Amino acid sequence: MSAIQTTGSSLREKLISDGLLRWLDVGCGGNFEDGFDYIDLFPPEAIDSRFRDRYHRIDLIHAEDGELRALGKYDFVRMQHTFEHFSYEEGQIALKRCAALLRPGGLILITTPDLRVHIKRYLTHGYRSWTGFQWWANKRIPKDAPDSCYFSIFAHSMPFEAHQWCYDYEGLVYQLSRSGLYGDICELKVGDPLWQQPFTHNRPEEDVCVMARRVKS
Repeated sequence: MSAIQTTGSSLREKLISDGLLRWLDVGCGGNFEDGFDYIDLFPPEAIDSRFRDRYHRIDLIHAEDGELRALGKYDFVRMQHTFEHFSYEEGQIALKRCAALLRPGGLILITTPDLRVHIKRYLTHGYRSWTGFQWWANKRIPKDAPDSCYFSIFAHSMPFEAHQWCYDYEGLVYQLSRSGLYGDICELKVGDPLWQQPFTHNRPEEDVCVMARRVKS
């Protein structure tokens, strides 16, 4: 991805300066960051009226081709803490659908919890000192629960949207490479010139973030 790296310029700023202004946030949840169109499963009436005109209720995995064509082509597609909610098999479908939404040369960014971070926390009893989402975990498990319970919560589970797969950098690269639709795959680390919270990382302490370029069909 060295072709787009510019010292002192975040990814958002770089996209804007290059005139790449069509962005899609897949699985936006309740986060409506400026500049994006949005895809999720919430009914439109549940969406803040300020963002409703850019929101599309689409099930990416089961979407009809016509639904996707109606959205047009994008310069940048982001899946931020979304990809892990697909099964391994669905992950390939999601990547193909995102490729159909990207113009050739467009960028995809995928951010998920990093399995390496959670394994390290589990092995070193690090969950005891991590305040991140402990308040949320303790709605399901007692504070004195063993580390295996905390690992299961953070690496695999959500209250209403279970994680279907776990990823580290190598796993994301494998999925992207296996699709045959993306090249220039790289890890975007915290501190990289292009990184920015929340644009690329919204949980820097646990994220693994990978960026790739849509290759020509």
